[in-house]
Amino acid sequence: MQMFFARTEHGGHRVVPIQGGSAFKVNWPHGSVTYPSKRQVILALVNRTPQPPPGAYDPHLTFDRYFRRGRHGLNRRPALSVDVFDLFRPKAQIAIAKPAPKITPSPKLTVFQPERGIDLKKRAHEVRKLFFAGFARRVHRYGYDPEDVLQEIYQGILVRNKGKCPFDSTKSSFGHYVHMVCGCIVSNYHRRYSRLARNEVFGVLTVNDEMVDVADADLVRVEAVQEDQVSFSSTLAVLSSRIERAAAAAGYDPKLATSCVDYLYEGRKNREIAEITGSSAAMVTKVIRLVRSVALEWREGVPQPQMLHVQEGGMTPR
Repeated sequence: MQMFFARTEHGGHRVVPIQGGSAFKVNWPHGSVTYPSKRQVILALVNRTPQPPPGAYDPHLTFDRYFRRGRHGLNRRPALSVDVFDLFRPKAQIAIAKPAPKITPSPKLTVFQPERGIDLKKRAHEVRKLFFAGFARRVHRYGYDPEDVLQEIYQGILVRNKGKCPFDSTKSSFGHYVHMVCGCIVSNYHRRYSRLARNEVFGVLTVNDEMVDVADADLVRVEAVQEDQVSFSSTLAVLSSRIERAAAAAGYDPKLATSCVDYLYEGRKNREIAEITGSSAAMVTKVIRLVRSVALEWREGVPQPQMLHVQEGGMTPR
């Protein structure tokens, strides 16, 4: 009886034909399973399961191709037979292969890379000439010392020699590169010191609008703000009393209402006031709404030199 074995990647299970080759039995690790057709055998072996589900992968292989039988077998081409005695017969021609010609390696080519960057030991005088020719007048107009700016340019070139954009003679000329570097450094130098000139003050103005030194100026001057503070305190007290009466009439806690006025003046939020007073956030919101309405009515009805302006996040004097 002929016997087959599944391919190695499919488990190598033994396949035995039965009933004259119309059915096949596959020996799985857990037992044998009989399949009525060759197609069922191929599907089970390829999917590696005794009972492949509907829609399982179908490789569309025939039984002979899968098991490499017939014209699909491994020995489908006859082996070439060579008789040793044929080499000694007169008609035999022995071909001797010519040795491959020797290939002499060509000498290595040395490519010299151009030096990148500017050697200031050799070309500092050229940089100086280019700077004074193109930027000295501009630097004088700004009020700076050209020698100081020239030192900044030397430093900028040294930094660029070690950075990402050193001078490369294959990309630009020496004069164009130095002119570009000088323009960038002069602009940065002017931007830096103009910012200092805008922010630094070397004196103060007197009552006659004269600039004098700080040591000679009278800076101990205190504006009279006591009267404004007293007026604001009295205005806040009047408003607190009105809010206290309005809260009692509305059924709210008068002490909570006056506390909300003080905390709003400090700039606290509703949530913070609720945490400090121990009241609910809803109650604090209602009381603050009452405080704002009373303050708005009092502001519109009683004009005062110092009024309270109630806004989101606090109460500020106006």
